[in-house]
Amino acid sequence: MNTYVSTELSMIQMLDPHRHELALQMEAFLNKGGTIEVLQGPSFIPPPTRHEPPPTVKAKPAKQVVETTYIDKITQRDIDREERAAQRAKDKVDRIDRIRKLAETMTYAQAVLCTGLARRTLQSIAAENGFKFQPSANNGRNNVKPNAIDEARDAKYAERIKSFMEVGLSRNQAMVQLGITFKTFARLLNKFDIDYPKRRAGPHPAFFPKTKEASQ
Repeated sequence: MNTYVSTELSMIQMLDPHRHELALQMEAFLNKGGTIEVLQGPSFIPPPTRHEPPPTVKAKPAKQVVETTYIDKITQRDIDREERAAQRAKDKVDRIDRIRKLAETMTYAQAVLCTGLARRTLQSIAAENGFKFQPSANNGRNNVKPNAIDEARDAKYAERIKSFMEVGLSRNQAMVQLGITFKTFARLLNKFDIDYPKRRAGPHPAFFPKTKEASQ
């Protein structure tokens, strides 16, 4: 131990002349106006502490519980019936509004062609809802199409009338068979010059088959 300390002291004493010379040089340098800058030695900056984020745990979605409501057939039928009734009422209101708008600019004949409804139906709707259609310029006389006469049908009816006359049917029976009115029947007789006999007024004799005794 003492040997180690004495060795260090001897080495320090050996460096004294160098330290003295260095001190003289520094003093001369400072006397000339020089400055000595003391530099800082390297400094150790520890790295920042690393903080690990906490692990994320995915939450499981909660199961949605759907409550099923039981509806019996009778209740469902009543619900459907109410829905249909509400839809019919809505359709009726929409149709009345549409016809009301048509009545502002159209006559009955024009509305019949536009809607496809009968004139009587349009008149009933207008009367129930308090609006009127536009009057026709000719007072509606040309709104109704005249009954077209079918020549082929008339000729066919004439042939059947002649056959009915040959078998002895009365005029009334012939009209029933054809399904026509008396006016049409008379028009066909005049048009084709058919002399259909008229039945006399009063009771008509009944015809019975003859028996053997009556024939004798």
